[in-house]
Amino acid sequence: MPFFEESFLFSASEADLYRRMKLSAVLRHMQDAAGRHLDSLGYSYEKLMEKHQVFLLSKMEILFEGSPMPEQEVTVRTRPHPAKGACFLRETQLEANGKPLIFGNAAWILADNETHRVLRPSAFDWDYPFDSAEFNSDIARKRIPEPENTLLLGERQIRYSDLDGNRHVNNAVYGDILCDFLPVDWMSSFPLHRVSLLYEHEAFLGDRLQITGCQTGENRWYLAGTRGDERCFAAEAEFFLSPESSRPVPA
Repeated sequence: MPFFEESFLFSASEADLYRRMKLSAVLRHMQDAAGRHLDSLGYSYEKLMEKHQVFLLSKMEILFEGSPMPEQEVTVRTRPHPAKGACFLRETQLEANGKPLIFGNAAWILADNETHRVLRPSAFDWDYPFDSAEFNSDIARKRIPEPENTLLLGERQIRYSDLDGNRHVNNAVYGDILCDFLPVDWMSSFPLHRVSLLYEHEAFLGDRLQITGCQTGENRWYLAGTRGDERCFAAEAEFFLSPESSRPVPA
């Protein structure tokens, strides 16, 4: 199956202080492209709701090899792959000037739209054109264990603007939460290279997430947000050790 493609203008409001595309903006554009691809196939959000179904993002990994420049046209290309276990797999990439810069692999789950109980892929009984090309990711089996030496980094209260139409924190918001709680000296000195995110329990309006984390390698960090005994999200972030890496690519 060929990639579904669309283009957008990378707005300066989506850039960080070094004019690189924010992690949350990357997540948002990849999520939106997946949704519009489903729309183009006739599987819109409204159609899914009629069948009491909804797609929820379960796991995501992002690889940065560069970044577009603000006000540059970016092409997003996405395609689905055959399901693995309960996960619907999808690959996405962002390109500028014909050069792929940011890569994403996602594991989505199909759920009941009211209870959010996970449904088997066979419950999606429409003709879904999976791509037979090799999917070079094991995202469906991704686990992020909690290290023993984690520290409490702070608290993040869930606000109205964090929510989406499913009445929970939108997956892209976790990109901002992650970047806000990673050490500022790292975020301001070294570009992100690889990020893995697990969405384990939904967070809702008024929840207060306890953010814990620690350094797990020379350039790698662990972060998680918990509500009581439930881990709402977990993340691994790996940085380029060279500040020159992942710089924006001029138009």
